[in-house]
Amino acid sequence: MKENKNNMKNNNNKIIPVISYMDASRDKSLILCENKRKSGIYRWTNNINNKSYIGSAKFLDNRLSIYYSSTTLKKRLERGSSAIYSALLKYGYNKFKLEILEYCEVDVLISREQYYLDILKPEYNICKIAGSTLGKVHSKSTKEKIGKSIKGKNHPWFGKHHTFETREKINTKHLNRIHIMPKMKLETKLKLSLRSIGLNIKV
Repeated sequence: MKENKNNMKNNNNKIIPVISYMDASRDKSLILCENKRKSGIYRWTNNINNKSYIGSAKFLDNRLSIYYSSTTLKKRLERGSSAIYSALLKYGYNKFKLEILEYCEVDVLISREQYYLDILKPEYNICKIAGSTLGKVHSKSTKEKIGKSIKGKNHPWFGKHHTFETREKINTKHLNRIHIMPKMKLETKLKLSLRSIGLNIKV
């Protein structure tokens, strides 16, 4: 464990962010302004326990504005778990610093994010693969909520009906899928009929 911690410290020392905002609450306006329409890799770090989260975004200002909406974070937590969302709500933005690790082109965002995930191993990242939700698990209560949210009146097709034209198109597609048996020769039909009554015949 000591070796791992030392390696993490060394890796952190090697990384020099493009810019650091030491108080994410105080610097909110500056963060959103300076990163408008820019793409890159960012890192949230909890100043109390030093745990961090790494992410990437095509438009950093849009992504970061989501973190600053406590209402949005709470709604998303109702649908699934997120260590960084929970931490921001628990500790508050003034207990976090935000760093832009690098600005980069959109086509290399995922690969660059994965690079930082691999060497920095951020604790708040549930998903260890960039651009993937692998490892993210819904709780039992969340699954029940999702199930209820699409039943009855909440179902997107509740009270709606297909038009006559749409039903005709669906029927036509189904008919086209029916497998049509190829025509059999009279000789083959005779063999099959005689086989069904237990007689052998040579033609």
